[in-house]
Amino acid sequence: MTKQPTYDLIVIGDDLSSHVAAAYASHCGLSTLLIAQTGLGGLHLIGDFVFHLDPTPMNGLGPNQCGRKILEEMGIELPAGEEDPMNPAYQVLLPGHRLDFCNTPDDLLSELCREFPDLEAEFRAFYEAASDAAAVFEAWLDKHPRLQPATTREYLDYLKIFPHIFRYKFNAVRFDKVLTAHPLVEKVWEAQQALCSFNLHDLFSFASAKFNCTPFEGITSFSQGKQYLFNELIKKLEVSGGLYLSSCRISSLNPGKPAGVELFTADGTTSHLSAQNLIVSTKADAMSYLFESKTYSSLADRLRPARILFYPFTLFFGIERNCLPEKLARHAAVVPDVNKDLSDHNLIILDTPQAASNGQFSDGKTAMSATVFLPDNEAAWQVDALKNEADQILEKLDAFFPFLRDAVLLSSLDQSIDLSKACRSILSPKYFIRNAALTSFAAKTHQTRFDHIFLSGASLMTDAGFAAEFITGKNAVQSVLRKRS
Repeated sequence: MTKQPTYDLIVIGDDLSSHVAAAYASHCGLSTLLIAQTGLGGLHLIGDFVFHLDPTPMNGLGPNQCGRKILEEMGIELPAGEEDPMNPAYQVLLPGHRLDFCNTPDDLLSELCREFPDLEAEFRAFYEAASDAAAVFEAWLDKHPRLQPATTREYLDYLKIFPHIFRYKFNAVRFDKVLTAHPLVEKVWEAQQALCSFNLHDLFSFASAKFNCTPFEGITSFSQGKQYLFNELIKKLEVSGGLYLSSCRISSLNPGKPAGVELFTADGTTSHLSAQNLIVSTKADAMSYLFESKTYSSLADRLRPARILFYPFTLFFGIERNCLPEKLARHAAVVPDVNKDLSDHNLIILDTPQAASNGQFSDGKTAMSATVFLPDNEAAWQVDALKNEADQILEKLDAFFPFLRDAVLLSSLDQSIDLSKACRSILSPKYFIRNAALTSFAAKTHQTRFDHIFLSGASLMTDAGFAAEFITGKNAVQSVLRKRS
């Protein structure tokens, strides 16, 4: 066993929030080690096809948006020529209907009214209310990056925005009655939330205004997808003097001072690492050690746990491009049956990365992923059950893309199963998280019972969507910096 010097900070996690935390800490002068156990990142190669692992659309990266601000603070720029938002931001496909969620209000309203002309007044009134509420929410998040008020002054600030919350809730209740009377439209709204949000609790929470206005905020797409962000964050970590370790296994975690981590590396070496502070992703296996040592659980966590409802299961396959419609968006939510609940095997998220760039199909091939969300129970994840699920996915897609089965060039169910299980440490599942009793936010604290151990991860701030990966990573590091000062 080799013993290493004590770091200022060890970050444990494979997800984007862990990479943000490590890069930000190293940028701020902390001697930092990032332990990314799988090191999978955002891309994976199967045969001749490159697949994007995470189907979640990237928001929060537009000009003056929180994710981009954090990257710019570290000197990380988005790829030149690839920063423009996609239009449409995404699509919702139902039997006989295709809705393009365009990135301007007028175009989106025109699209919705084309499909549902009798509801123009209701759509217009709802989006006016949602746009106003989303602006208030974004301003609050910019000023209060922990989202949940924690001091008397912050609660007084919250009282100032409460009239906006009440107004949006009032309009949302009215719109909910419209959805109840039009099940087809209701499925469209549910599909949007499943595509963009990690919290399936409340379709019309105050934060839902942000998700309903996601097309206007903009969805970003890079040719390398999220892998570009992983690469740039690792580069920032290492250039600033930090260390990145992957393909390793944590065998024990001692939460004392300094905190100790025992690590098995790929070459069979056992190392004992120590740090004055720890940041652990809520998706990391190391969370189990915190539960065992009773350092994580707090009263707030026991009252409002982040309960995992569904994990993503993704089929990765390579196909002939001509089997897909020309106007298929990069991200599409497919609802096969408008009469069934989305959680009843009735939602498929499609990701066709190359469809976002013109001129990428000269070879006539493209990668495609189809993601469903399966319950967090052992039976659903048995191999036979997953094989049956894969057959159902293709059968349901036949109704939308009748030539898809014949156009499949590569399909590896075994690798899809292995990747879906391995990616649990990277991708965000779907949670059930109740709002705090005194506010309309589902945010949770990044602090633990120990003053030197902090958490990061999207489950801490599901109301922020994909941008939570950036915000929670920075929040955890700032707590370390405040403690040191």
